Order: sequence, then structure tokens, then C-alpha cells
Amino acid sequence: MKALLILFFTAIAVLFAGLSKNRKTLQTIALAGSILALLATGIDLMLGDTTGLNEHYATMFRFDQYALAFSAVVLIGTVLILGLSGWGFRALTDTLGDNYGLILFSLCGALCMFSFTNMVMLFLGIEILSIPMYVMAGSRRDEPESNEAALKYFLMGAFATGFLLFGIALVYGATASFDMQVIARAIAEGKHSLGMLHMGILLMLVGLSFKVSAVPFHFWAPDVYTGSPNLVTAFMSTVVKTAGFAALYRLFSSAFVDAIDFWGITVAAIAALTMTLANVTALFQTNFKRMMAYSSISHAGYLLLAVLAIGQAGSAGAMLLYTLSYSIATICAFAVYILVAEQNNNASLDAFNGLSKREPFLAAVMVISMLSLAGIPPTAGFFGKYFLFTAAFERYPWLIGLAVINSAISIYYYFKVIIAMYFVRDEASPVVVTPVGFKWVVAGGLVLIALLTLAPGSVYGLI
Repeated sequence: MKALLILFFTAIAVLFAGLSKNRKTLQTIALAGSILALLATGIDLMLGDTTGLNEHYATMFRFDQYALAFSAVVLIGTVLILGLSGWGFRALTDTLGDNYGLILFSLCGALCMFSFTNMVMLFLGIEILSIPMYVMAGSRRDEPESNEAALKYFLMGAFATGFLLFGIALVYGATASFDMQVIARAIAEGKHSLGMLHMGILLMLVGLSFKVSAVPFHFWAPDVYTGSPNLVTAFMSTVVKTAGFAALYRLFSSAFVDAIDFWGITVAAIAALTMTLANVTALFQTNFKRMMAYSSISHAGYLLLAVLAIGQAGSAGAMLLYTLSYSIATICAFAVYILVAEQNNNASLDAFNGLSKREPFLAAVMVISMLSLAGIPPTAGFFGKYFLFTAAFERYPWLIGLAVINSAISIYYYFKVIIAMYFVRDEASPVVVTPVGFKWVVAGGLVLIALLTLAPGSVYGLI
């Protein structure tokens, strides 16, 4: 609750400060508020402080260890993204205060999605998260790709919200409550309308699958990721995805855990389709952002394994470690892409040709990011996949086998970037100018990846 209030008031302050049109002032305020919220969350997490306001809002919110841990993940990602946003290029230059404020408001929605105990708050959290994203996706009004991204994102989001609300209504009709504890008790005791409940669960699953871009509800993601401003895409593929999966896990583990025999096979089928279709399609991509879009979809397939492992020891901790390692690696990869692509005016993988000769530091950052995303040991991404696969193996061994095969397939397209940087020469490309502040932010991301690699259990054991 402390972090939520800090972010809300910081967002208001940023909107008023936006009248000055001073980028440094806006970035400083946004960063200071995010870091303060992260510190407050970290202190509560370390002390185990889940009391206080929980007593007053227990029927709507509960800021327990789960909510605090995932709040820390998205706050770390947001701090890195805000740190990258102040170094010129075409990051968030168009509307200054509006974009900074919208990012913070969207983050408030994410925190609601981690802590809800009532399905009304789930809906409000999703909308608070999503509406600013629709605006930011189309913030470059003079670019057709950005307009297309905003339109597709808004339309698909509206359809997803319709499915979600219809599902919530049916679940309410079946159990006579929006409260997740009451719903879980009604399902366990058999005091519900079976057909209405099953239809409600399926519709809610469809709505949330749109939000996390799981197959076959993923078709908006590649175009939206490609057309949105680069840092907005980075935020969308990390913070928004983490919020979606944390909400999905909390909903199904708290309310629908006793109905897992019904929805488990459906989620397993979605996971299998998601990781397979996304990885195979990513093999043929030549645009970096489009490749990362399909990479993000494939990781959605892996993260669905945590939902299938509900009830197994360590499933929530495995998802926490996975989302943190994935988010940091993705943000670092986008940081390098922003510098290389925007200075070369080239969005394809060819922009990375010979980068190791021109800028060894950036090439090393990209290598570590790609290896972590691919799950190559001993990177943080490997430990994330290991814990996730272990948690789900007992219940779905065939799906873990498919996930391992898909992880091997993904190595090919991640290594295409590494090969371009180290084994393809391109003397015509200009030297990449890297601001000092940019290097500090990326170095911070590398330190976090190193810490996760050395001590993954410290994150895994938080929940």
C-alpha cells in the first residue's frame, strides 16, 4: 500500500511538472518516486510487514509476501526503463511529462493486480494498467505504425475486457460472490452452479490470455510491439507481462484451485501451443522488435507452467525468479537495441553486424541478455527455467519435455544476434555513441543478472 500511494502521488507530481517541459526534472521526479516505492517495498518484504492497512482493506487488497515480491520485480524493471529514458534518441521524447505520468499510473494498476482479493479489484487493476498503455503505444501520432499499434492494442484489449467481465459475472452467478475466499469455499463445498462456473472460468481465462499474449490470443502482440516506441515496448514486454501472470496465478491459486481438474488441461494446451508456435515463428523474423515479440510470447508459454503447478511447492517462487530474470535481460537487450537501431536508422538484425568491433561493451551486454533469455547455464534465465520446469514436472512431464525442446529451438534465433555482432563484418556502419548515464543503467542491469546467477535461491525463497 505504501508503494501504491507513493507511485500515485509521484505520477500526479510528474503531470504538474510536465508544464516545465524539462526532461531532466521529469525524469528525476519519476525515478525518485519509483526508487522510494522500491525501497518501501523492499523494507516491508525483508521485515515481513504485511499488517497495517491490510486490516482495513482485507476484502479488497492484501499486500502479502506474494504481492510485495512481485511489486519489487516491476519496480526494478520500471527504474531501469526510466533510467534509460533520459538519454535522448527517440525514447520518450514526444510528450515528456505525459509519458512519465502514464508509466507511473500504469504501474499503480500493476500493484493492484498483485494484491487483489476481490475480482472487482482485479478488473480495476487491469484497466488502470491497460488504458495508459493504449495511449503510450500511439504516442507518436505522426507515425502510421504507432497509430496502428494503438488501435490494435485498444481493440484487442476491449475485447479481452469484455470476455473477462462476462466471465466474472458468470462466476458471481455461480457462487454469489466476488470475494476469492468465498468463491474457493463455494467450489470446495460444491455450493455452486457447475456449468455456469466452468463457463465463467473459461471466459476469464480467455480474457487474461489476451493480456499475457498467449496463443491463440496473441495475434495483436507482434504488430503492437513493433509499432510502439521502443521503451514502451520494453515496458509492455516486462512489467505488463509480469503483472498479467502474477494476477493469473493469484486468481487461479486463490479462487479456482479446486477446479484444476477442469481448467488444467485447457491451460496445458494453451501453454503447448504458445511456446511451440512462438518459437517456430521467431526463427523467421528479421526485425529485432518483432523477434522479441515472439520471444515474449514464447516466455508466456513457459510461465503458464507456473499456473499449472499451483499447489506444488515452489511454483510461485519459480515464477518470481523467472519474471525477474526475464525482465532484466529483456530491458538490457532493448537498451542496446535503442542505441544501435536509432543511431543507424535500422530496425533489422543487420544493425548489429560487427557491433563487437565498434562497441565491445554493448555487444557483451547483448550476449549476456540473449544467453539469459535462451536459458543457457549458468545464467539467471537458466535457473528460472530450471525451477519452473521442476515445479511443473510431477503433474505435466510431457509438457516439460516439449518446453525443453522449445528452449533448444529458441537458441537459434537468440544466437542470430550474437553471430551478427561477432562474426559478420560491417565497416560501413557508424560508431555507436553511448552516453555515460546509459552505461550506468545497463551496468546496473548486468549486476542484477550476475546476482541472480550467483544466488537465485534468495529470490526463489521470498514467497
